[in-house]
Amino acid sequence: MKHLLKRAFVAALAGACAAAALAQAPGPRPKIGLVLGGGGARGGAHMGVLEALEEMRIPFDCVAGTSMGALVSGAYLAGVSPEEMKAKVKATDWAGMFDDSAGRESIGVRAKQIDDRFFSALEFGMSRDGLRYREGAVSGTKIKLFFNELVRADLGARNIEDLPLPLTLMATDIGSGERVAMRSGDLTTAMRASMSVPGAVAPVLREGRKLVDGGLVDNVPIQEVRDLCGAEVVIAVNVGSALTRPEDVIGILSVVGQMVNLLTEQNVSRSLALLRPTDIYMRPELGTITAASFDRQMEAADIGRQAALAQAEKLRRLSLPPAEYEAWRKRLRGAAPLQRVVDAVEIGETRFVNRETVRRAVTQEEGKPLDTKQLDRDLVVIKGAGDLQTIDYAVVREREKTILRVTPVEKTLGPDYLRFGLNLYSDYRGDSSYNIRALTRRTWLNPLGGEWLTAAQIGTNQVIYTELYQPLEPGQRWFVRPFAGAQARNSGLFDKGNRVAEYRTYVSEGGANAGMNFGAYGLALAGWKESNTRASVETGTPLLPSVRQLIGGPYASVNIDTQDFAFFPTRGMRLDLTGFEAAHVSDGMSKYGTAQATLGAAYTLGDFILVGAAEHGQSTHGTLPVTDLYTLGGPRHLAGFAPGQIAGDDYSYGSLEVQYKLTRAIPLLGLQLIGGLQAEAGKMRKPVTEPTLTGWQQSYGAYLASNTAFGPFYLGFARSPNGKGTRFYFFVGTP
Repeated sequence: MKHLLKRAFVAALAGACAAAALAQAPGPRPKIGLVLGGGGARGGAHMGVLEALEEMRIPFDCVAGTSMGALVSGAYLAGVSPEEMKAKVKATDWAGMFDDSAGRESIGVRAKQIDDRFFSALEFGMSRDGLRYREGAVSGTKIKLFFNELVRADLGARNIEDLPLPLTLMATDIGSGERVAMRSGDLTTAMRASMSVPGAVAPVLREGRKLVDGGLVDNVPIQEVRDLCGAEVVIAVNVGSALTRPEDVIGILSVVGQMVNLLTEQNVSRSLALLRPTDIYMRPELGTITAASFDRQMEAADIGRQAALAQAEKLRRLSLPPAEYEAWRKRLRGAAPLQRVVDAVEIGETRFVNRETVRRAVTQEEGKPLDTKQLDRDLVVIKGAGDLQTIDYAVVREREKTILRVTPVEKTLGPDYLRFGLNLYSDYRGDSSYNIRALTRRTWLNPLGGEWLTAAQIGTNQVIYTELYQPLEPGQRWFVRPFAGAQARNSGLFDKGNRVAEYRTYVSEGGANAGMNFGAYGLALAGWKESNTRASVETGTPLLPSVRQLIGGPYASVNIDTQDFAFFPTRGMRLDLTGFEAAHVSDGMSKYGTAQATLGAAYTLGDFILVGAAEHGQSTHGTLPVTDLYTLGGPRHLAGFAPGQIAGDDYSYGSLEVQYKLTRAIPLLGLQLIGGLQAEAGKMRKPVTEPTLTGWQQSYGAYLASNTAFGPFYLGFARSPNGKGTRFYFFVGTP
């Protein structure tokens, strides 16, 4: 404490001397250092501060920034005006920025099918050292690409030491806790490192160190500008969040947030003690704008501008004449380099991912100008395939050639992964089920991208399954897939709304198929499968016979899926066509065939979403065995009836839902609460169970729903004229 008071006294004395010097006759202007602190979305205020400084013609000689202050200061010294910055920030989808995925509509149908069963948020890496989980909720790929676009990295590498003014961006070494002042090297990588909120955004590996948000060690780096350019006057802008009141610190998220704020405030207090009377300090009154309020950055910018204008009297002492200031500002803006033609595209070294596969996914052609928007889309799609931690690019000049250098960084977790999935269901009437499943993926078994998948499920239905997925060329359009599996499941048999029996089915099967991927939206395959089936009534009335069957034959399917989300789509359509022909059957059975089509579509109108579905399935000839019967009943398949209540070999179904977004998606978490109304109709033309329910059956209901780390969550009720009263239901997980 005594030492701190001594430093404050010395700083005050120095400040008094500087003030006296400023009050003397005009001379060379003092060196000015600008400090832009961290604060997440509250850092939008920095754009308004810069706007006001330009209006008052206030120059500076060096800059230090942390977190969001690093973004704004790096962009400004790279030649981006406050007006351009605001336009970019305003046009950016910040909720999407904190989502590493390319969007469901941009990944292949096979990957969609895996995600629909095994949630990607529950993916672990497998190795001899055990299981490992990712280092951040997001890898930050989209954030980094946004920084590239902001500073026009497509026109050439942007290094900190090449900027028109000295710049320092602050970060924290997550391994040692040391303060890291980044004064050289790639600009956008440093910006990205300074903004890596621990746990939310993955650390950045830079010069052998894992770096995270600089706010943990120096959120308002005042001393840095004194060291960087000998600043005699410091303009410091603090946008950090105030400490939460003790009574409002409730729940784990608020406790963690308060802990980070406490660490930050301690280093901010030490920095502010270094201010002198001649320095100019601003703390914009940002009120309810939080670090996560990225949709309010324009509001923060306006508040920042007003905070700077409130200091106009002090600032104008530092103002330059118009001609001098214009020369200073022109030095920062510089002349925009001409867009060069890309002479070559190079893919960086990889451990297991085929570089040729990456190159084919980058659509940029050699000999043509760089299309950065398409390149960003390509890189996000490549990242969304699931093999990479991050992917980035740089434009470099070598021997009069312009080279686009793409750098894929593979997951430290890979190439072997473990995923989990589950579902829980109850209708509060005794009909309930639970299933817990796991999937292992061994990827890149060979240069063409072969994968070995093994899945297991325990619970109401037991499943074991394995397949080898083998692409036939680097583009991975054509593939072959041998597979084998077995499952055992219980199905309720119903009569007049009552569950009168429990039917147990055992199926083992094997086969192979070959197919083709149609970009990100389609998949078609054809193959042969053999199955061995046993089924019998375990308890209750024997409505269905005991069977033992051997069946084999060809099958085919076509899947088209352009929906943006699997369970709560807001746009797009989904079409599935399947068919099977029993080429041989057990003695005593007749040969048969099946055909099924399902169609779903979604359309958004403001905060309302319209979701429609239509299905039809039937036997094309012969009589379906009991193990292949279609069913109606359960959530999203006539919710007013019990799951699988109506069974037969010829059905039609349709539904219409109106959903309303009760909340906005939360950045990083993506959680959103939805309210919905649903009307359904279904018909089983040849029911084997519930023989009296031959006509169209209606069901009407409402629900609350949300996406979670464990898949979709539904809490609802439905009623059917031919059902047994109102049926409440709860469902969480993937189907």
